[in-house]
Amino acid sequence: MRKGIAISMLGAALAAGCGGGGGAGGGGGAATSGGESAYAGPIGSTDVALGQQRYEAVCAGCHTSGAPQLENIGWSAEHMRRQIREGEGSMPPIRESRLSAADMESVLAYMQSIGAIAADGATPAAH
Repeated sequence: MRKGIAISMLGAALAAGCGGGGGAGGGGGAATSGGESAYAGPIGSTDVALGQQRYEAVCAGCHTSGAPQLENIGWSAEHMRRQIREGEGSMPPIRESRLSAADMESVLAYMQSIGAIAADGATPAAH
């Protein structure tokens, strides 16, 4: 019994250290009361310079050393928001305590400028 509690506590501590659990694989995802995804909507910032600064501070460490390059992948803003907040595969979720909602929108503006997000709001490319 004691061993099980210790393992559960260790798992919770590890999840908190990585920004929490969750993954985009398999669905769930945040939804509004109307069933629409909480990740939907246009990019809420045009501040590409701030977005590049925040991207370099939070994302570039991985995306310049082994993680997939994001240029020209052409995902939708909705898909990218979900990927950032929920993570998937080897990418951990990035919580609001590390990247605020406003800063995330600036990062999305930067990502759109490099083609990581489709300008027309198209559906995400296969990955």
